[in-house]
Amino acid sequence: MNNPICAPVTAPGQAAISVIRCSGSDVIPLVAKHFRPSKKLLNAASHTLLLGTFYGTDNSPLDELLVSVFRAPNSYTGEDVLELSSHGNPYLVDKILSTLLQSMDLAKPGEFTLRAYLNGKMDLSQAEAVNDLIMASTSKAEAAALMQVKGYLSRHLETLLARLGEARIRCELAIDFADQDLPSIDLQDLGNRIDSLISDAVELYSEGQHSRKLREGIKICLAGAPNAGKSSLFNAFLKQNRAIVSPHPGTTRDYLEESFSLSGYPIVLYDTAGLRQDAGEIEAEGISRSHQLMREADLILYLYERQEDLARGEWDSSPDKTIFVASKADLSLHKELPSGHIPCSVAAPDGLKMLSEAILGRLKLPSEVLYRPLVTNARHLSALKRCIDALESARTALAQDTGFEFIAFDLKAAGTALEDILGVVSSEDLLNQIFSGFCIGK
Repeated sequence: MNNPICAPVTAPGQAAISVIRCSGSDVIPLVAKHFRPSKKLLNAASHTLLLGTFYGTDNSPLDELLVSVFRAPNSYTGEDVLELSSHGNPYLVDKILSTLLQSMDLAKPGEFTLRAYLNGKMDLSQAEAVNDLIMASTSKAEAAALMQVKGYLSRHLETLLARLGEARIRCELAIDFADQDLPSIDLQDLGNRIDSLISDAVELYSEGQHSRKLREGIKICLAGAPNAGKSSLFNAFLKQNRAIVSPHPGTTRDYLEESFSLSGYPIVLYDTAGLRQDAGEIEAEGISRSHQLMREADLILYLYERQEDLARGEWDSSPDKTIFVASKADLSLHKELPSGHIPCSVAAPDGLKMLSEAILGRLKLPSEVLYRPLVTNARHLSALKRCIDALESARTALAQDTGFEFIAFDLKAAGTALEDILGVVSSEDLLNQIFSGFCIGK
């Protein structure tokens, strides 16, 4: 896969400049046919910039532009790469791209990064993180993705793989030389190695279960009785009048969903229908959806105007993920709150400060976690879980003395799961599924 390809790198629309990336065999001579001075481009060293004129297929000048030269293997894709920086007139960009497409193919979504992976410039986990970095909508999500692009996770997984290999070699030596008069394998040492691997993998998985939310967004559900102040709080967090606020109960009959950033954390916020018994048919359907969202949420903010609202039993019993919020605190409706309940007001200047701090207290990872290996991808978490299951099976096989063949088999399965994350061996279908979600030009 080194046929010449090209695609716009910058977003469509008018701008100061636009960049078109080309990669593959013969891209330098192919572009040089349309660039003057062409000999200067043909002889250019890697990592140099050239100013010249780009000509169309009819030999008419189209634009004066800059060409960045990256020769293989010292480029993003590992192939010869050129990046053409032209003026950002969409009509002009289209003319340049059309000219290039006379001798090149239009790159598929993610094809440049796919080539980087196939040419050994990055492993599969780093390649996936490139798209996460592009799509990150908050500072914490961006920081987590950048650490993966820089290889923090890859190096940690490679270390785990090496330790797995050492344990497996001990088992296979015991199998291969069982009939030789050699010292027996140290079972205590092997058990300690497997236990240490399980401990590290479980820690990585546990942190991943939480840090995954940095990639996908933390789901927070606003719940409570009608007129408890959910829609007002929804608008206050978003800093816009997204939800209709009315003194009449039952205004919200279906849930609203919006995303925002809270101190760098990506939040997906749901405003739900008020919970009550005597609802009509349509409102009852909205309440049913409210309960479903409460079950699926990472955190529930249960709002109440008066404490007697809590006694109605209309909230799901999820104390581990529920923060009780005494709303409309500016109206002095709450004289004394139960322990752990948070007063809030959308009208007071700092009315959301305590609530925001309480939310972050439930969600916040230690700051140093962002600079440790993080698993934020559902595919990676699934593979890591398979690794843990195989390691635990190996430990059971060792404890039950079922034979080194079974232990070695389980250790191999654990290693294969980690290799799936790194893409040591990946099927074409998996690669197509991963890279189809990338933007064209990346």
